Amino acid sequence: MALTENEMIERLRSTQKERRFKHTLGVMGEAERLAEKFGVDKDKARIAGLLHDCAKNLDEKSGEEFSAICAKYGVTLDELAKKERALIHAYLGAAVAYKDYGIDDHEILDAIYYHTTARENMTPLEKLIYIADMTEPGRELEQSNEIRRLAEIDVDEALIYAIGCSIKHVIRKGTLIHPDSVHALNYLIEHRRKKA
Repeated sequence: MALTENEMIERLRSTQKERRFKHTLGVMGEAERLAEKFGVDKDKARIAGLLHDCAKNLDEKSGEEFSAICAKYGVTLDELAKKERALIHAYLGAAVAYKDYGIDDHEILDAIYYHTTARENMTPLEKLIYIADMTEPGRELEQSNEIRRLAEIDVDEALIYAIGCSIKHVIRKGTLIHPDSVHALNYLIEHRRKKA
């Protein structure tokens, strides 16, 4: 049985660092705003935004390695995710949302799962959570303002720009790019060409 939204908020407040919790609430609010603007289910957007980082720092809180936590939740990581720690919280987050928060809506779980990498042919909810994570009011990234501007006009254009920024960031850090991000970007660009 799913927790109520208030119960979810209280659990996150007790498990997340203050800065992460503030970000979480910001993503929830921004996801709801974007959902209302683009005709996506607001309740699903709120919950997906609220729980998108529910597994962030679980290893620090529990003292266990991410691999042990993933095994406990039945999460199998692909080879690239095993090498890039920053990706794990999204995959694990979907399992945590299901098992610990009682979320069984696959749209919400997929939005959590893909909020870091994106993927080819994303659902409207997945797109909004990806964008909300980068544009919530507390985000002061240089690119956030441009993503916000584009999101007011066209979600796909905002997504193209956001995924491109994310890939550039990963390249600058010298870390591995997940193929899902590349496939997502190529899919969106090809879709834009077909519309032109």
